[in-house]
Amino acid sequence: MKQIDYKEAVFFRKKEYNRNGWNELIIRAEDLMKLSDEKDVKAVCEGMLKNMLEGDRFVSDSDDLYTKDLTVAYYCDNLSESRRRLY
Repeated sequence: MKQIDYKEAVFFRKKEYNRNGWNELIIRAEDLMKLSDEKDVKAVCEGMLKNMLEGDRFVSDSDDLYTKDLTVAYYCDNLSESRRRLY
């Protein structure tokens, strides 16, 4: 999978959480990598970062954004395009 595929996978899950009325989706890069045989950590992390909007936050403590341990909490109650993109 490529960066755009991972970006779409995260966005799909965010929309699913929004439809179900759940507020927060927490995703770890390593869990997304299990969707594919390809193990491109950079593509996974870029896909995750491209989905970050104002109010979303990092859960992982690492300063390096491109590791399999990258964990992001996405707030799914408001997916409006008016929320500023962080990356």
